Order: sequence, then C-alpha cells, then structure tokens
Amino acid sequence: MTSPDGTARARPGTPPSARPGTPPSAPPSGPASWLRRYPVVVETAAAAAVLIYGYLIVRVIPAPWYVPANLAAAGLAVFLVHRSGSAWADLGLRKEDAGSGLRWGLAAVVPIAAVVAIGVTLTVTRKYFVEDKFLHESTARTLYELFVRIPFGTALAEELIFRAALLALCLRRHTFWKAAALSSLVFGFWHILPAMGSVSSNAAGEALATPAARAAGVLATVLATAAAGMVFCWLRRRSRSVVAPWITHASLNSLGVVAGLAVARWLGG
Repeated sequence: MTSPDGTARARPGTPPSARPGTPPSAPPSGPASWLRRYPVVVETAAAAAVLIYGYLIVRVIPAPWYVPANLAAAGLAVFLVHRSGSAWADLGLRKEDAGSGLRWGLAAVVPIAAVVAIGVTLTVTRKYFVEDKFLHESTARTLYELFVRIPFGTALAEELIFRAALLALCLRRHTFWKAAALSSLVFGFWHILPAMGSVSSNAAGEALATPAARAAGVLATVLATAAAGMVFCWLRRRSRSVVAPWITHASLNSLGVVAGLAVARWLGG
C-alpha cells in the first residue's frame, strides 16, 4: 500500500519490525543468547558452578565469610538468570506474591514443629538430633546460628540459588516437575560435604561404625535433602513466591538445632 504522497504504508497488523523504515530488532545477546543456542550446556554449566561453589564454601572460604559469601553468590545467580530472560515472577521474587509466600511458609512451620517434637519425645529418634558442634558453643554463638547464619546464610541463600535461579533456568525448557527434579538433584549433591561432616559430628554417628555404613548415611542424607528440595519446589510453585520455601527451610534447620540442644541439655539424649 502507498500513501497519497507515494511513500510505502504498512498493512494493518504488520509487526513493527516488518514495517517499512523500521530497522530489524537485534538478536538476543549475552546470557539470553547463550541459553537460546546452547540450553543443555548452560544448564550443565550452571549446575557445575553451583556445586563448585558448594565445595568452596565448605572447604576453602573462611567461616566468618559464610553468610556474606553465600548471599553474594545467591544474588549473582539470581542476577544472571534474570538477565537471561526470566521474569521476577519466574524467579518467585515478584513483590506482589510475597504475602502468599509468607502465609504458606508460616503454615508449613506447624507440621515441621510437630514432627520435630515427636522426634524429640521418642527415645529411639531423640539421639539423631544432637550434633557435637552445637554442644559447646556460647549463647551468643548459638543465637547467631539461629537468627543469622541459618535463616540468611543458609536458608535464604540456598532458596535463591535453587528455588529461584536454578529452578527458573530449568523451567525455560522443562516441565515443572522435571525442572524441580533437576534442581533438587543438584540440591542433594550440594549437601554431600555437609552430610559427611554431619555423620562425623552427630551424636548418633557412633552407630555407623564402618566406612560402608557412613557412606550409606551420607547417601541417605543426600536423598532426603533432594526429597526436601522437591517439597520446597512445590511450595515455591503453590505460593508463587520463594518466601514460602525460605521460611520452611529456615524453620526446619533452626528447629532441628533447638531440638538437639534441648535433648543434650535437658532430656539426657
């Protein structure tokens, strides 16, 4: 079509990029381009980077840097996945959904507290809550663990890495449950080194007398952690917010520490 002055006129409904005089849109660049061209490579590299960092935070990075290092790593992961094209809603970080996440997270605390209370009450399971590393800490250090290190350095950082960044990345080309399984598998592997330390420091570790038994204990912990990751993914999806798994994760870890201290100091675990 032409206008009265002889210039070309776009047909109705023609996309802007196809209209005369409109320059073609530039192809995606940076992380978005890499994900579009090499999705398997990007997902594998992301999982490998997370696991390498998991090794560094346990074996290399000094303990006083645990909280800031984890939060910085989580922030970087979220930034990169957001830059690759995932919206804040895809990451579970849309501020409008925070209220829903808060409600679901607080609701999840109730059954967790009930399970922990039952575990402490039963003699057969009571000893599994006690870890030597918490028995000789000062009150100030214990409070730091309960209100800073666990909720922010561990739970918040891990939820941002696994249920925000990594889950959103996997959702770009997988169904929800496959993406949840992939991110949760990495979450389980992330806990191999912590599980090895826990088997050594847990008061029930004496029951694992042989290397094979200790290896089985580590494997059981990793599988349980991966299963917990699936639950956290479901909470993230159901509430639309990463706040829900963050609260659930933090309460699970913190109540476990409180239960262990209660057993060791008052119940003679």
